Amino acid sequence: MNAIPSTPSQPSMNRFLLAISLLGGSILFGSLILSAKTDPIARILPLSLILIALAAASWQVFSLATGVALNVLVFLCLAWGWGASQNGLLGLALSADGVLLCTGVWRRRFQFRRQQRMRQVLEDVEEECTVKDQAICVAQQMRDALQKKLVRYTQLQTIAEGLSGLTDLEAIGQLIVERTFELIGKSDVCLLFLVDTNRQELSLFASKRRESVPSIRAKHGDQFDRHVLRTHRPLLVNDARRDFRFTVMGGSEREISSLIACPLLVGQRPEGVLRLDSSQSDAYTQDDLRFLDILLDLFATAVTNARLFAKTQQLAMTDGLTGLMLRRPFLEQLEREVRRALRSRDPLSIVLLDVDHFKAYNDTYGHTAGDVILKTIADILRAVVMPSGTIGRYGGEEFVVLLPHLKRDEALQIAEDIRRAVEQQMMVSERALRRGSLTAQTKTGNLQHSPSEVLAQGVTISLGVASFPEDAQADLELLRLADQRLYAAKHAGRNRVCSQ
Repeated sequence: MNAIPSTPSQPSMNRFLLAISLLGGSILFGSLILSAKTDPIARILPLSLILIALAAASWQVFSLATGVALNVLVFLCLAWGWGASQNGLLGLALSADGVLLCTGVWRRRFQFRRQQRMRQVLEDVEEECTVKDQAICVAQQMRDALQKKLVRYTQLQTIAEGLSGLTDLEAIGQLIVERTFELIGKSDVCLLFLVDTNRQELSLFASKRRESVPSIRAKHGDQFDRHVLRTHRPLLVNDARRDFRFTVMGGSEREISSLIACPLLVGQRPEGVLRLDSSQSDAYTQDDLRFLDILLDLFATAVTNARLFAKTQQLAMTDGLTGLMLRRPFLEQLEREVRRALRSRDPLSIVLLDVDHFKAYNDTYGHTAGDVILKTIADILRAVVMPSGTIGRYGGEEFVVLLPHLKRDEALQIAEDIRRAVEQQMMVSERALRRGSLTAQTKTGNLQHSPSEVLAQGVTISLGVASFPEDAQADLELLRLADQRLYAAKHAGRNRVCSQ
């Protein structure tokens, strides 16, 4: 017997089925009574069948307790009828009702246990679904976090590629500040401080701020930046008002509640601080701090590369002994200045100078003393020539000076100042020669001279001057004329300036 358990959602249907069963049973009962008026057993037997049918129907309609109660009542009624009549058919009906009662109870109990198992399975499935949903949620969060990290690392790659093409320190600093402010977000300002080696303090190098934030007035950092520079470690402050390490000063230029900052380490030496701050508390996380630290590593590498490039460029353009510009870059600079002078019609002059008797001096006193003379002349040129001028080492003992915006008379005066300074300086530079630890020797190595004996002979220079546009309007022609006038000065007795 496949029983269908009643549910709380079927009370009206159960009552309807019961009413139909009772109505059908009543009609059947009445028809049997009318057809069997003379035989009582004939009336009892149909009644017993109706009761058995109703009892069987009760298993389909009512709950287990109600079904058992109705079936027990029917069984008792049939037992009473069988006991009163001792009719075999009633006994058979009684037995059938007993079997029906036992079967119904067993069946309903089986259904109940099955429902319990199904309910338990359903609860287990629901619990498993809940665990799966939580796992899916965690996996989604991890996926979002990994996606965010992937996006950030992709952005880091883009920044690294952008930095690799820059050699200017200012452009590198501005790029780092702008991209850091954009990628980390949540900030009011982003500040990059570099260490001023002369003053030994932080100096604002680049910055980025929101439009609503006032201009940055603290150009040398504050307690947070100095803390990072002193400890050489990154800093994360969630609430500046509650951080015992710092004292929040009133009346500051802007409110600072949270910040992150990392030191710029170049070769394990702190050279600056990169910092982000916000007026909101708990604005930053450890991931933001780690990302900022990675950006600082990229910046430190870019700074190192920029300095190496600048140093390499300087070595390629300057003379290792005197520190002056070499001949080739000087000629390129001269060509640019001549083109500019042609466009603007401004004057321009060059001075070419040579040390008198320099070869004989080297042969007599040694090349070390000759190097001292070349260095001293280079220092004199740097001291006398104006900042806008360009000084180069043209050859072994030849120097050249480019003087933009100066006419021939003005260039002639500067050339004369150079000649006079060399003549006077080389006569009083005994101390400089002693610092060079010079011991002059002849080429035979037998005769030695003291520095005082060297100075007694003196060192002089001869100079030639040529100007644009009076003398020539091409760079090579200017050099040719200056060289001719230099040799004219030598033929005229040396230690003089020739401009015609």
